[in-house]
Amino acid sequence: MWHTSVSVWSRRSQLLDAPALAEAEALRSLRGVGGDAEWWVWNPTARVGHLRVPVTPEEFALMPPGEARDDAGETGPRRPRSAR
Repeated sequence: MWHTSVSVWSRRSQLLDAPALAEAEALRSLRGVGGDAEWWVWNPTARVGHLRVPVTPEEFALMPPGEARDDAGETGPRRPRSAR
């Protein structure tokens, strides 16, 4: 699973409530990787968004053996990929 967490800050170091801007940046950061689905969730209290994208079989084949980890965070609804 590819995962990015994004928050938006002002030039004066203030955390902003800007879910659309955070989502756009999250989509940019995962462009070019992952499969055909994604999960986006915005936490309005923390003012942070999370985008998750599954790895492709080709990406998985490139990963060395190792310990599996999991992310217990919220995923949001599954949807088709917005940008690849």
